[in-house]
Amino acid sequence: MEQAALAGQEDSLPNGSNGDGGDGSSNSGGDGDSLAEDASEGQSAADGDGAPLPEKAEIDSGWREGVVQSGDNMSVILQRIGLGASAADEIIRAIDDHLDLRRIRPGQTYLLEFDEDGRAKRFEFHVQRTLTIIVERDAAGQMVGRREEAITETRVEAIGGSIQSSLYATVKAIGEEGALVAFFVDVFAYDLNFFTDTRKGDSFRMLVEKEYLGGDFLRYRRVLAAEYSGKAGQFQAFWWHEPGTDEGRYFDAKGQSVEKSLLKTPLKFVRISSKFDPNRMHPVLHKRRKHLGVDYAAPEGTPVWAAASGRIVYRGRRGGAGNCVIMRHDNGLQTVYMHLSRFRKGQGVGDRVKSKTVIGYVGSTGLATGPHLHFGVKQNGRYIDPLRLKPTRTYGIARKHRPQFNADVQPLVDRLRSIPLQSGAVLVHRGLQGPSQAAGSSGMP
Repeated sequence: MEQAALAGQEDSLPNGSNGDGGDGSSNSGGDGDSLAEDASEGQSAADGDGAPLPEKAEIDSGWREGVVQSGDNMSVILQRIGLGASAADEIIRAIDDHLDLRRIRPGQTYLLEFDEDGRAKRFEFHVQRTLTIIVERDAAGQMVGRREEAITETRVEAIGGSIQSSLYATVKAIGEEGALVAFFVDVFAYDLNFFTDTRKGDSFRMLVEKEYLGGDFLRYRRVLAAEYSGKAGQFQAFWWHEPGTDEGRYFDAKGQSVEKSLLKTPLKFVRISSKFDPNRMHPVLHKRRKHLGVDYAAPEGTPVWAAASGRIVYRGRRGGAGNCVIMRHDNGLQTVYMHLSRFRKGQGVGDRVKSKTVIGYVGSTGLATGPHLHFGVKQNGRYIDPLRLKPTRTYGIARKHRPQFNADVQPLVDRLRSIPLQSGAVLVHRGLQGPSQAAGSSGMP
């Protein structure tokens, strides 16, 4: 479809047990602004500083509205808007089967309607623009909940641009949102580093599903076809769901997977500060020592990605390497990430992570003169120069499915070619309507 390193023992990491070394930073065990209490249990907020509201306060009929604040749970929300504890509990029980109460977030809105007797008549909680949870009294006087999802329209639209300064600036200039940039970075990360490889005059084209609500743009869905052309080369990607597989993937026009055995770079970096060198003068130790990896200078905190799908085999403090992650991959390669400021929460030794998943953040732990990532690659037990490694593509379309793939993708190839390029503020080609026009046949969405 969204980063350089001076380790003391980068050539031969110190031996040690492959245990999870923890988070490498001041990890807290809690989630910060977690909900104060499980609202589904109907716990009353009346145990706080203020006195509880009466069950039937003098409340005028009509609507009340509000916005979720930081730290709110459903009990707090309902009692703040005027309900007593038992009336709030009645609504919470009706909501519980339709909404994960942990999804309550600051900024969400709600409405509560009172009848002429001051009783709650209808409650609406707006989870997002397309989803509202509604609770109202039925004929028997019981509060009953339900989900109401808005009907949206999906259109396939064509977008093209010519880069003047950066990919992000051009996407914004032609009237689109930065989320499209994340797609290019994600899908073409095996061939391009958009932080360094983009040049003025490069161009991009894409066919993308855009979802609308009441005529207003809501969000991007799938990018069905995309192309990036420039000095680094021409790259294309087409979404296709191969029969017999769990989900669709991106392929080039020949049916080869766009994914390779290793990302071009495992982060967005400013520059390469030190290359693979078996006889480098170490900047901290001031003596010659093998430097068996590449150092990428980047600001502290820059996300570091897994260079390929695989399993974490080490995660912790490792001498001069500082906070270090080691991964073993399906293709037999092993990758090493050193000097991290901290690790990604929720991961540990033995966990399997996908390519381009964040595993840590750039830092300067261990023997380092500044924030950077030392990235090492082992092949058959020996360190190799990552910049000289020629990654291989992962498996493509099976031969028996190639005719169907070609039939589905060729119209998209033709459409990409016809998309005009734009660098100004007026959106370009808008000729395609409805996902079925890009679907081709059964292989496409």
